[in-house]
Parts: sequence; structure tokens; C-alpha cells
Amino acid sequence: MTWDLVVRGGLVVDGTGRPARTADVAVRAGRIAGVGRVDGPARREIDAGGLVVAPGFIDVHTHYDAQLAWDPLATPSSWHGVTTVLTGNCGFTLAPAKPDDVGWLAQMLSRVEGMSAEALAAGLGWRGGGFGDYWGRLAGRIAVNAGGYVGHSAVRRFVMGDDASVRAARPDEIDAMRALVRAAMREGALGFSSSQLDIHVAHDGREVPSNHAAPEELVALAGVLAEFDAGALEFIARSFVTGWDARDRALLRAMVQASGKPIEVHTLTPLVAAPTGWLEALEYARAAQADGVRIHPMFPTNKLGAHFALDSTFVFDEFPSFRAALTLPPGARERALRDPAVRDRMRRELAEPEGRAFVFAWEIVFVESVANPAHAGWVGRTVAELAVERGQDPLDCLLDLALADGLATSFLVEAPAGSGIEYVVETLLREPFVMAGSSDGGAHLMTFVGADYTTRLLTEWVPHVLSLEAAVAKLTSVPAGVHGLRGRGVLRAGAAADLVLWDPTRLAVGATRLAADFPAGSRRYVVDAAGYVALVVNGEVVLQDGVPTGACPGQVLRPEAGGA
Repeated sequence: MTWDLVVRGGLVVDGTGRPARTADVAVRAGRIAGVGRVDGPARREIDAGGLVVAPGFIDVHTHYDAQLAWDPLATPSSWHGVTTVLTGNCGFTLAPAKPDDVGWLAQMLSRVEGMSAEALAAGLGWRGGGFGDYWGRLAGRIAVNAGGYVGHSAVRRFVMGDDASVRAARPDEIDAMRALVRAAMREGALGFSSSQLDIHVAHDGREVPSNHAAPEELVALAGVLAEFDAGALEFIARSFVTGWDARDRALLRAMVQASGKPIEVHTLTPLVAAPTGWLEALEYARAAQADGVRIHPMFPTNKLGAHFALDSTFVFDEFPSFRAALTLPPGARERALRDPAVRDRMRRELAEPEGRAFVFAWEIVFVESVANPAHAGWVGRTVAELAVERGQDPLDCLLDLALADGLATSFLVEAPAGSGIEYVVETLLREPFVMAGSSDGGAHLMTFVGADYTTRLLTEWVPHVLSLEAAVAKLTSVPAGVHGLRGRGVLRAGAAADLVLWDPTRLAVGATRLAADFPAGSRRYVVDAAGYVALVVNGEVVLQDGVPTGACPGQVLRPEAGGA
């Protein structure tokens, strides 16, 4: 008997939480044929002596829907051990879509999720259709496994047209939306997603369609999932910062109860406007779990901080005057930012409690000047320092620096030392129902790159907070079970042969850097990794020592009853 692949002599961490053991892993026809001592020849063998062998990681909160059209490896997530990505989060998908709405949806994604409009125009190649049509284009063309939620904003736009961004839905419109969600589930959607954040403002200056939905609409759409054996919900509530108000707590429970499915919610982090909101949300989720209501927040092990440039950022969208100016078209935007009256309104908003917290709890650092190399000496210095040097108010300094560079100047806003995030992460790691995340891969390309959360979990929190076995389970079987990905996230006979191999002596997070590797020469931030030796998807090696092999064995996933 000849195996397709044998991984020999590695420290196997099987994803279940059971103790690691030295073993071989045999693969045939894309599935694991055995774990233990494996005899006989193989078409390909990997000597895993000194390496850890684990199930491929599952990245549950991404926006790779568009990027997969030109990047089959879903980078940089795959660089960090990910073999499966779940897309379509926050209610933002490009399907279902009428042909005339594709451009509107793409522009919304460009604004809200920080995707390059030029890259979308050059690389997407989507002309509209149903959920199955969208994902059918990717079959046989992706190197990692991928599946998606059906997004609320796309469904709303399909049924209500431009009114989706203006008003609540009528009962007949809700029925039509339920039919679209039902069709998407039949065509392979992993579930239904939505969000209602005030900062989610589309390219047209209006809040995104899902923000205009009444609670009854959300519950009705979630209820479609009760007709199916598997699937999940994903939702970010309007009051998530404060740990959910009474209205949103009732809404979360109602959505779970109507669907009979688990719900994935936001990453819990201390935010300047509500430093205890994460704890209140955790305590509520813990109480809900005790009642059988499966609410699953995520923990952040990636580095907090956000790059931004005023030509494309959402960072300041919670401040009305910033949001109004930064959603104007080019030309008008620059004129508004030069207007002393606009700046005075911005200053007044920054003087409010939330604004003061933002200004004083975070440091804004000058990162890069695109148009003026003479500014290179400012790199790494804070805007506050430069304002003193220039004899300016910090806001005027920030805006003038950006305007001098066509608003393309790159800044970094980050938490200073002693922000307390370590205590928050450790508390969340110890909760069995809190999932790993979120990379937000494919989104906020010039703002945030969080794909390193997998590598940071393994290198910064093991073994003093979690054992290696528990950490691997957080990255594999736990998300597989929540999302109904049967046969993923574990190393056992019959499971899909998704594997990641790494050298524990070399595993590390690399540099965060700008790459100009997207269609139309668009740039994005990526974060490198070291120590990953091989990434195997459905039995085929897709990355060897970080180098793509060109294989595209990834599958478009469907939820399956029974979980992992």
C-alpha cells in the first residue's frame, strides 16, 4: 500500500486537547488515513522530527471574500498556519447581488472594510448573482478552504434597493429577505451575519443597510437557520463597546433562540470610551452560556493598533465632523479639512469625554510620507512632538501633515505601555467558550493586520497561561465545532488532511510591512511569520517553508450537522 503523504515522527497535537504524542500521520485521497506508527512507502514524505504537527488553524473572522479571487492563499493568514478562512462577516458580502448593485456593494466594502477600490475594480471580476454563483467561481481555484456567511447588507440591498440605507423594512420585504437567506443556506452559506455599528458608514455618507434594521427583522432572518441542521450566526451589536445594553442583550438571546444556532460576536477589548465594557460582555456571555444560549466572543492576541491615512480611514468615524469630512469626494474632502470652521468643530468633539479619552489614551505616530521624502526624519515621532516643534495645535499638525501629502500620509495609533491588555487577554484565554480571533483578514488593508494572532497565541501565551494542547484546540476544534465544520480542526482517521507543521524553536512573528502586491498596484499591510515548515490543505502541500507550491486543493465549505 502506498500512501499519498506521510508526515513522520512529529509531535502530534491533534486539536482535541488531549496530550501531545510523537507519531506519524498518513494521508490518502485528501483525508487522514491514520495517526500512530505508519509503515509502507508514500508518494511524498515529510520528516517532522523536532516539529509540531497540528490541524490547520481556522480563521473565523475574515473578509477574504474578494481577495480570494486573486490571492488563493488568503495571505497573510496562511503564512501563520491557517488552512481554513470564514468570510462574509459583519453582514458585508458581495452576494446575493443584482448586477446594478455590484458597484455599490464594492464601494461600500471599500469604505467600511478598507479595501482598495482600485484592487476590487481590477481583480474581482464579479457581475452579480446568487450566493452559490459567487462561490462557484472559486471552486478549484483556491489554495485554502473557504466558506462564507450570507451578509445582511447585501440581502437588504437586493430586496429594498436604495431604501435599504434609509428605513426599516416592511413585513413583505422581510419575507423576501428570508427567502434570500434560505436560498443562500441551500447554496452552502455557513450562516447569516450582520452588524449595527454607528461607525459603519458607507461611501455615500449613510450608515450601512444593516444598521437600519429593526430587531424584529434581525430575529426573523436569524430564524431561517432553524430550518437547517447546521450553521451559525455572526453579529456585532450597536452597543458592543459598553458590554451590550438591555436592548442588545435581548436581541442576542432572541436571535440565538430563533435560530437554534450559536452566535459569534466581536472581539473583547478594553476601549477608551468604555474600559470595562469587555468585562460586562464577558459576564453576560458567561451567564447566557449557563442558560444554554451559545454566545461566543473572541479574544485578541494580535497586537492592538491601527495604521491610518485620511484618504481612506474609518478610525475617526465616531466623531461626526470627521466622518462628514472624510466621506466627501476627493477635492471637497481636502477643502473641508482646511476649513477653520470644520477644524473648530473637530476640536470641540475631541474635547468631549470620548474625544479626550481617545487623544490622551492613545499615541499617534508618523509612519510614512508617500509624496515627500523630505519628511523621512519624522518617521517614528508622535504627532504631539511634531506639533510642539512646529508651534501648532496637535489637530492642526495632524491635518496639515496629511494635506501636504495628498492625505496619503500613514500614521499609527497605538496603546501606550501599561494599558492593561495583558490582564484582559489572560482572563479571556481561560474561558472555554471564548474563541480565538480576529484577524479581520482581507479588510482594513491600510489600517490593521491581525493575522499574527495564531502565532502570538502559541509564542506569547504558551505554556504559562494555556498548554500547547489547549492553545491548538482554541485555533482548531473549537471554531470548527461552533461553525459546523465537521471533520475539520482535528487529526484523526477520516478527518480532512489539513495540517500545519512548525519548528517551536524558530516560531515567531515577523515584521509588519507594506506590500504593493494587489491588483492595480494597490498596497496593504502584511505581517510576516517565521518557523512554519509546511502547510497542508486536503492532503497537498501549499506552502513549504513559506514558499507557495502553486497547488490549489482548497475547498468551498458547507456547514455539516454534527460539528467537529
